[in-house]
Amino acid sequence: MAFVIPNSGEARSEARPVAQRAELLDIRAFSLHAEILDLEASQDPQKVDSLGTSLGVGRDDGNLTYRFEYELVVKGANGRDALKFQVTLGALFAFPAEDEPGGDVSEENILAFGLTAAQLAVHPYLRSAVADLTARLGCPQVTLGLFKA
Repeated sequence: MAFVIPNSGEARSEARPVAQRAELLDIRAFSLHAEILDLEASQDPQKVDSLGTSLGVGRDDGNLTYRFEYELVVKGANGRDALKFQVTLGALFAFPAEDEPGGDVSEENILAFGLTAAQLAVHPYLRSAVADLTARLGCPQVTLGLFKA
């Protein structure tokens, strides 16, 4: 199942002033945590249909930073909570300072960019982290769906 950005057309429009000038510099994992909540249930993981996500945004001269904190619980056999993941990822973008040409954008523009383009850029790293952590726990593969605008 795909994860969908709510009101994506409106959000992309709001993000456009940032998207036109932002350049992705780096994506990093800050925290990776996984645990088995129920060993028996973990041997039959179900599809994940929702992600708990929080977003932090920062701006300094010439950079935008986005910090995504994800928490998800994977259901297993008989609908029991089987696996829990907590992943924190960061994305760094070069972006003109406020006093430079193109740098005069609103906080709403910056946030909309985080909820759309930045989140789309980070999602493959989240998918990879969850797949890797699942394998390291010795459980059958958990593959997150794509993130779509």
